[in-house]
Amino acid sequence: MSRSTANAAILGAFVAACHSTAPTSHPTSYDLGAESTRPRALPGGPPEVAAAPEEGPPPVPLERVAPRLGAPVVLARADGATLAYVADEDGAAIRVIDVDGLGELARLALPGRPAQLAILGDGRLVATLRDRDELAVLAGTGLPGAPLRIAQRLALPAEPIGVAIAPGDRELVVTSGWGHALTVLAVPGEPGRPLAVARTYPLAPEPRGVVVSDDGEHAFVSHAVGQSLERIELGTGAALALRMAGSEELVDDMANVARTREACQGFALVQSIQPAGRIFAPQVLAETGSPDSPSEGYGSSETGMEPEVFDVAVIDEDRGKVLGESLRLRVLPRAGRCALPRAAAASARGSLLVTCLGENAVVELDGASAAPMSVELRRWPVPSGPVGIAIDDARERAIVWSQYARTLTVIGTSQRAPAVRTVVLDGPALPPNLARGRELFAAVADPRISGTGQACESCHPDGRQDALVWSSPNGPRQTPMLAGRLAGTAPYGWNGDAKDVARHLAKTFGRLRGTGLRGEDLDALVAYVTQLRAPAPAAAPAAADLIALGEAIFQSSDAQCASCHGEDGRTPDGMRHDVGSKAAGDQRRELDTPSLSYLAGSAPYYHDGRFATLRELLEQSQGKMGQKRKLSPRELDALEAYLGTR
Repeated sequence: MSRSTANAAILGAFVAACHSTAPTSHPTSYDLGAESTRPRALPGGPPEVAAAPEEGPPPVPLERVAPRLGAPVVLARADGATLAYVADEDGAAIRVIDVDGLGELARLALPGRPAQLAILGDGRLVATLRDRDELAVLAGTGLPGAPLRIAQRLALPAEPIGVAIAPGDRELVVTSGWGHALTVLAVPGEPGRPLAVARTYPLAPEPRGVVVSDDGEHAFVSHAVGQSLERIELGTGAALALRMAGSEELVDDMANVARTREACQGFALVQSIQPAGRIFAPQVLAETGSPDSPSEGYGSSETGMEPEVFDVAVIDEDRGKVLGESLRLRVLPRAGRCALPRAAAASARGSLLVTCLGENAVVELDGASAAPMSVELRRWPVPSGPVGIAIDDARERAIVWSQYARTLTVIGTSQRAPAVRTVVLDGPALPPNLARGRELFAAVADPRISGTGQACESCHPDGRQDALVWSSPNGPRQTPMLAGRLAGTAPYGWNGDAKDVARHLAKTFGRLRGTGLRGEDLDALVAYVTQLRAPAPAAAPAAADLIALGEAIFQSSDAQCASCHGEDGRTPDGMRHDVGSKAAGDQRRELDTPSLSYLAGSAPYYHDGRFATLRELLEQSQGKMGQKRKLSPRELDALEAYLGTR
């Protein structure tokens, strides 16, 4: 099918589904928002909110269609019908859709915003509630006579997102993005009995996708930031970090130049069905430029170097190794393009489908290739915001959830001319200006924003930061976190030369070779970025008395931390200071005082990312940022504990 034909099919097939068997109340507030082994488990463990099912009839089982992976949309069959269960994050609800008739059968309002869903072996549905730090276990199907209901709620580390089920359905694993944790839950063998938290292990920052190996011994975890994928031994928590950075050959008339690209945007993981034993990790590889050499924009200024390219790493599940060829690129303009990959699914035919948030498209790749992104088989345009995908191999179709357009799309995947059908869900959406701002935040093809193929979301996934340091006209610059950090923290930029967000955006557009936004679109983007939903605060990692000591040190006239960062660490003085941090490539010595909000989760530190951990920053910057004396180890412990609560 040609792209124009597919577009016409999409536009011609929008229909509204209005059937609901559940409460229709919804929230109206939209605050947006190498090898290493670590300790085996986090101390203590999260408390259980509700440990027993609610009273009522036994759950009606669902027949799971997709593999044991969680996703924003999952498929099941019940009473002869194929059902799509959609995690409607904007509406804080689960929507049940008849895939064949494209009508909504039920809607269940939730106490929080669902990120991913999964179906247990006994037919129950589980949902991670990202903003409530909970897992909800649901019984029923949503069909007449078997309404969906919440049977159990369990507390988890901050911001549970990704979910996967171990072989045999005896364990469930959940990644917590802001909590940097993997939680293993025991699933009782007796159908319908409560789940229980078994173990919790620490992870690297911002985990997202997760799969469990076919032998049930390891979980593989991808990360929205950073350059590695983790393999966690489920019995002990021992972690192996698999390096995901790639090499690239820049071919010109003079010489072949090898470059290293850094990995980021590891939102999705999926196991191959055919051939078995492989794990696909869609990601982006970034060329950040030399930190010692200022550039015209962000990243390398060399001709032919795209700042970011799409990649699919292939991991050998049994050996825990990344296949070398999958991270070897040869620059071809726009080859294998998939901007902002956010979800993926593997088919029984051996293909890999990936949703491209920046391009509102789904690409089909050859999953048997060592470098799947180099063999694009087909591409379908879909409505705005594709964040979830599930495959129904028996019916030769894929179901895509487009969050921004609130649309479910059914794509035929057979070799015959595929049919494309859509249904638009009713219910609450973002206010129009925030909805428009969100679309602009992820736009990669808008010449007003960028001429480099990047979007705001490229460097600020989920409104946070990519953990990379980019060359810029002013020197090396670490990407700062946006969510929860913009209100009341002017001026903006590491140089502090933008009095408001709009002026800072204008500078950013220029460095991305964009012509600039104006009018309502600029207002919409400003509104969206200033109201990005901040992560839920993590539980205090240290004793209250230690945190209190750290607060006293922070606010003391001796340490002088508060004199620049404010009494709470969140209200900087709005001034530039020379703290002896000038790096090679920097054009100025004085830099703007940053907010310390969400500091613990925004490594690396300093404007050039020179400190990998908060402890390293505190130890090596003493005497340079207002401190008049060296802090003792206990005082450093206390200050680190306090800053971890900001």
